[in-house]
Amino acid sequence: MKAIALDMDGTILDHSGKFPESLVKTLEELKSRGFLIFFATGRTPHEIESITPAGCPLDGYVAASGMGIYIDGRLVESTSFEPDFIARMVEEARSKEIYYEIHTLEHSSRTLLQDQAYVFQDIGQEQPGTMMDAEYSYAKETLRSTTQWVSNLSFEHVVKMFFFSTNMKKIRDWYDYLENHKDNAVYALYTTSRHNAEIMLGGRDKATGMEVLLDHYNIDFADVHAIGDSMNDLPLFEKAGRSTAMKNASDAIKEKAHDVTASTCDENGLERYLRMAYLK
Repeated sequence: MKAIALDMDGTILDHSGKFPESLVKTLEELKSRGFLIFFATGRTPHEIESITPAGCPLDGYVAASGMGIYIDGRLVESTSFEPDFIARMVEEARSKEIYYEIHTLEHSSRTLLQDQAYVFQDIGQEQPGTMMDAEYSYAKETLRSTTQWVSNLSFEHVVKMFFFSTNMKKIRDWYDYLENHKDNAVYALYTTSRHNAEIMLGGRDKATGMEVLLDHYNIDFADVHAIGDSMNDLPLFEKAGRSTAMKNASDAIKEKAHDVTASTCDENGLERYLRMAYLK
């Protein structure tokens, strides 16, 4: 293997959303042994940069599941939805009182201020037993955010829409709506928990984004070890020379991987696995 491609949520990050400081040293050791270090995540650049510790070795990353590709912190390729499509999706979510966020590569998430009342009623509920702690913390931070709520939304350069509800039936009904209206030429649908859904542009995924990085560094997918835990990692798993699912991944994800970590993301499972596989 010449490169390691790492998912973030549920892989690098534990379920509280924490990036373990000790992992930075492990990645530095891998880098010193000649490995290229890539992140491949559904998060936007703003989110990636805000949560990654200073000094973390990173040769490039795929953001928003392939919508933005960065090498040494520099944007080298991007794509986005048509504004009219995003406008329609916002109106549909509002009509069903679904909490929504629009994301661009340049800015953190945004939601219309006029929808705050129904959103607060939803995500202000007590934490359901089916919801991860990190999700609930994120919901509470959203309620307090001074940048999330805006009087006007621009639908230009949108790379992702994220939807969320504390009510599992409500979000599953919305997911089913998105699934039933999906046109692969328009959007790809993902979920990373039982309480969310997100859409990215169809035909773009972590694997297409990774191809840009690999072309730049002149290496093949056969030399990439991909590690992840959710459905948006599957395109990478299909092409990578080696794929590993986190212990906390669903069985459907584990079945597509070459192997599975012995520990979860809450047990420092990624770092333990990397040390056992490459740094013994």
